[in-house]
Amino acid sequence: MLGRRKSDDGFEWHKYVRTAVKLRREERRRRVLEARRAAVQQAGAAGVALAAGSKAAGAAALDGARVGLGLAGLMAQAAWNILATLAAIAWHHFLAASVATGRHLAILLRPLMEALAQPKIGGPTAILGAVALALGLGRSSGAGLDREASIALAIGVVLLLAALPFLVQLSGLRLPDPRVLGISRRTALIGVGVAAAIGVLAWVGSTGTTKLAGIASQLPLVGGSKAVLGRAEALGGDLVRVAGTTVRLAGIEAPELQQFCGSPPRRTRCGAAAQAALGKLVNGRTLACAVSGADSAGRPLATCTRGGLDINGELVRQGHAFAASGLFAGYAGLERQAREAKLGIWAAGDVERPAEFRAKIWDEAKRRAPDGCPIKGLITGEGRVYVLPWSPDYDRGRIQKTRGERWFCSEREAEAAGFKLAVRG
Repeated sequence: MLGRRKSDDGFEWHKYVRTAVKLRREERRRRVLEARRAAVQQAGAAGVALAAGSKAAGAAALDGARVGLGLAGLMAQAAWNILATLAAIAWHHFLAASVATGRHLAILLRPLMEALAQPKIGGPTAILGAVALALGLGRSSGAGLDREASIALAIGVVLLLAALPFLVQLSGLRLPDPRVLGISRRTALIGVGVAAAIGVLAWVGSTGTTKLAGIASQLPLVGGSKAVLGRAEALGGDLVRVAGTTVRLAGIEAPELQQFCGSPPRRTRCGAAAQAALGKLVNGRTLACAVSGADSAGRPLATCTRGGLDINGELVRQGHAFAASGLFAGYAGLERQAREAKLGIWAAGDVERPAEFRAKIWDEAKRRAPDGCPIKGLITGEGRVYVLPWSPDYDRGRIQKTRGERWFCSEREAEAAGFKLAVRG
């Protein structure tokens, strides 16, 4: 065995090793601390530089925004100046064109205005204007300011303005002198006439022709009005046979027999309900019907009463019929009450007016019928009858020309050929 080496020289090597390791550790710590101090100093310098750069960039951005806003303001001001200039030019041309147009119209309408100042023309014009104004006020009080009431009021105002010279002359009143405004009396008079003429022409050009035709159809037959008295039978929602004469109830529109109203689950046969309601009121009863015109098929239009009960108005009041549209329609107030109370047809929700329903069915049948004539002329147990496309019996009828049956394009054509309306239309 080797013997243990003895330290005879007195050198304590274990202490030396520990001291060297410690010194190296301290040196490493010192280097780490110096590296950290250097990193902190560098980060601080970088932060200062970044702050300075950000400040400089912010100042530059602010200066750029100010310049941009200033440029946008200048552009907006330039655009406004251009628009204002264009508007001024357009307004100048519009005024010039208006003055020229007014002068030409004044020349053209001067004879009309002079004629309106005469009693023979200005008088009837004033009367018609007063009547139209009264009708418009009456309808608006009963049915609200609807289209018909608005048209009547507009016609009344226009006609009264047109008759203003005659009215002033008749009443002895003096209107304010337009010369105070720098306008001559002749120019003011012509201006009123121009406004009245433009209003009348615009109305006639839009819907006036149709409205006038509707009004004319509702006027009583002068010298030809008659009464029909006898036992009655309901043929439809607004058709009644009285003493052998078929009349249509005036001022109302009942749904057709096969017409439905509303949407599921409240969809109802409103046409059949209307006929049933009319049957309860008139079947087997004696009616007095005052004839006041004719419908498109030539049937008499009448207002029928049973005792003191107005049958026409009662159907509307119960919600089984619409009030007919038109200036002289008198049941609009009753329709509004039934609609607000949700009676009859108004309880179903969506309601289609009979005229709209018939127009849709007519167009569909017209496309399928020979030569576009959809009315069927049949020979049945009732005799020679014609059936309309919205009749419940329309699809069951088959035209047999060998028996003398044929197609018709209108009800008047069918009646002229000796056919009469079938009991169920």
